Amino acid sequence: MAEIAQITLDGPAASGKSSAAKGLAKELNAYFVNTGDMYRALTSVVLEQGIDPETQIEEIEKILPEQDIRYVSGDGLDLLLHINGSLAQASQVRSPEVAAKVSLVAKIPAVRQWLVKRQREAAGLGLIVMEGRDIGTVVFPEAKFKFYVSASPMVRAQRRLAQEGEVSAGATVEKVAAEIAKRDEMDMNRAVSPLKPAEDAVMVDTSDLSLEEVISSMAKLVREGLNRG
Repeated sequence: MAEIAQITLDGPAASGKSSAAKGLAKELNAYFVNTGDMYRALTSVVLEQGIDPETQIEEIEKILPEQDIRYVSGDGLDLLLHINGSLAQASQVRSPEVAAKVSLVAKIPAVRQWLVKRQREAAGLGLIVMEGRDIGTVVFPEAKFKFYVSASPMVRAQRRLAQEGEVSAGATVEKVAAEIAKRDEMDMNRAVSPLKPAEDAVMVDTSDLSLEEVISSMAKLVREGLNRG
């Protein structure tokens, strides 16, 4: 496949990749695609239908042909996530219940294949910044610019705790850190598209960097690369 000027950001939960990807897209006048929310959207549908993602994998596979989860163009470069024709609500995809089950849904091979097809459709928009866990390795392995964003476990736990609606009431840093570690284990050890850096990805540790510093450093690398052609 030919090399294309798309930008991929991969990394574990609460590493800061979503904020960095969104800011980078704005800096470069590119589209921002959050693939994690696509998996969350499907997980919300699964839970709404009363399907247990741990024990009813076949039921999830059965409902895939009936689902329509995609980003739709909004104003300017804004993309709006739609679930079966309706605009996805933050309370729908960003709930503690969905966060607790999304890795179980995301590790199902049929689910990943189904969503990868929809993620690749975004390439037709033009320059995009896409973040997730297998974007540089599976979705766009031919992308010209790849970043792998990480942070220390404690920093990630603190960030997740500060995100409204992401954790259950009364959660502690220690409990959140344990939940993140469990999520990492599932993501890194799943049979299909495990979380790992692409061989040619630039490693970015955000533990001691401000969001502005992260965005600035990545934008500089992309602009230099685009100027070189």
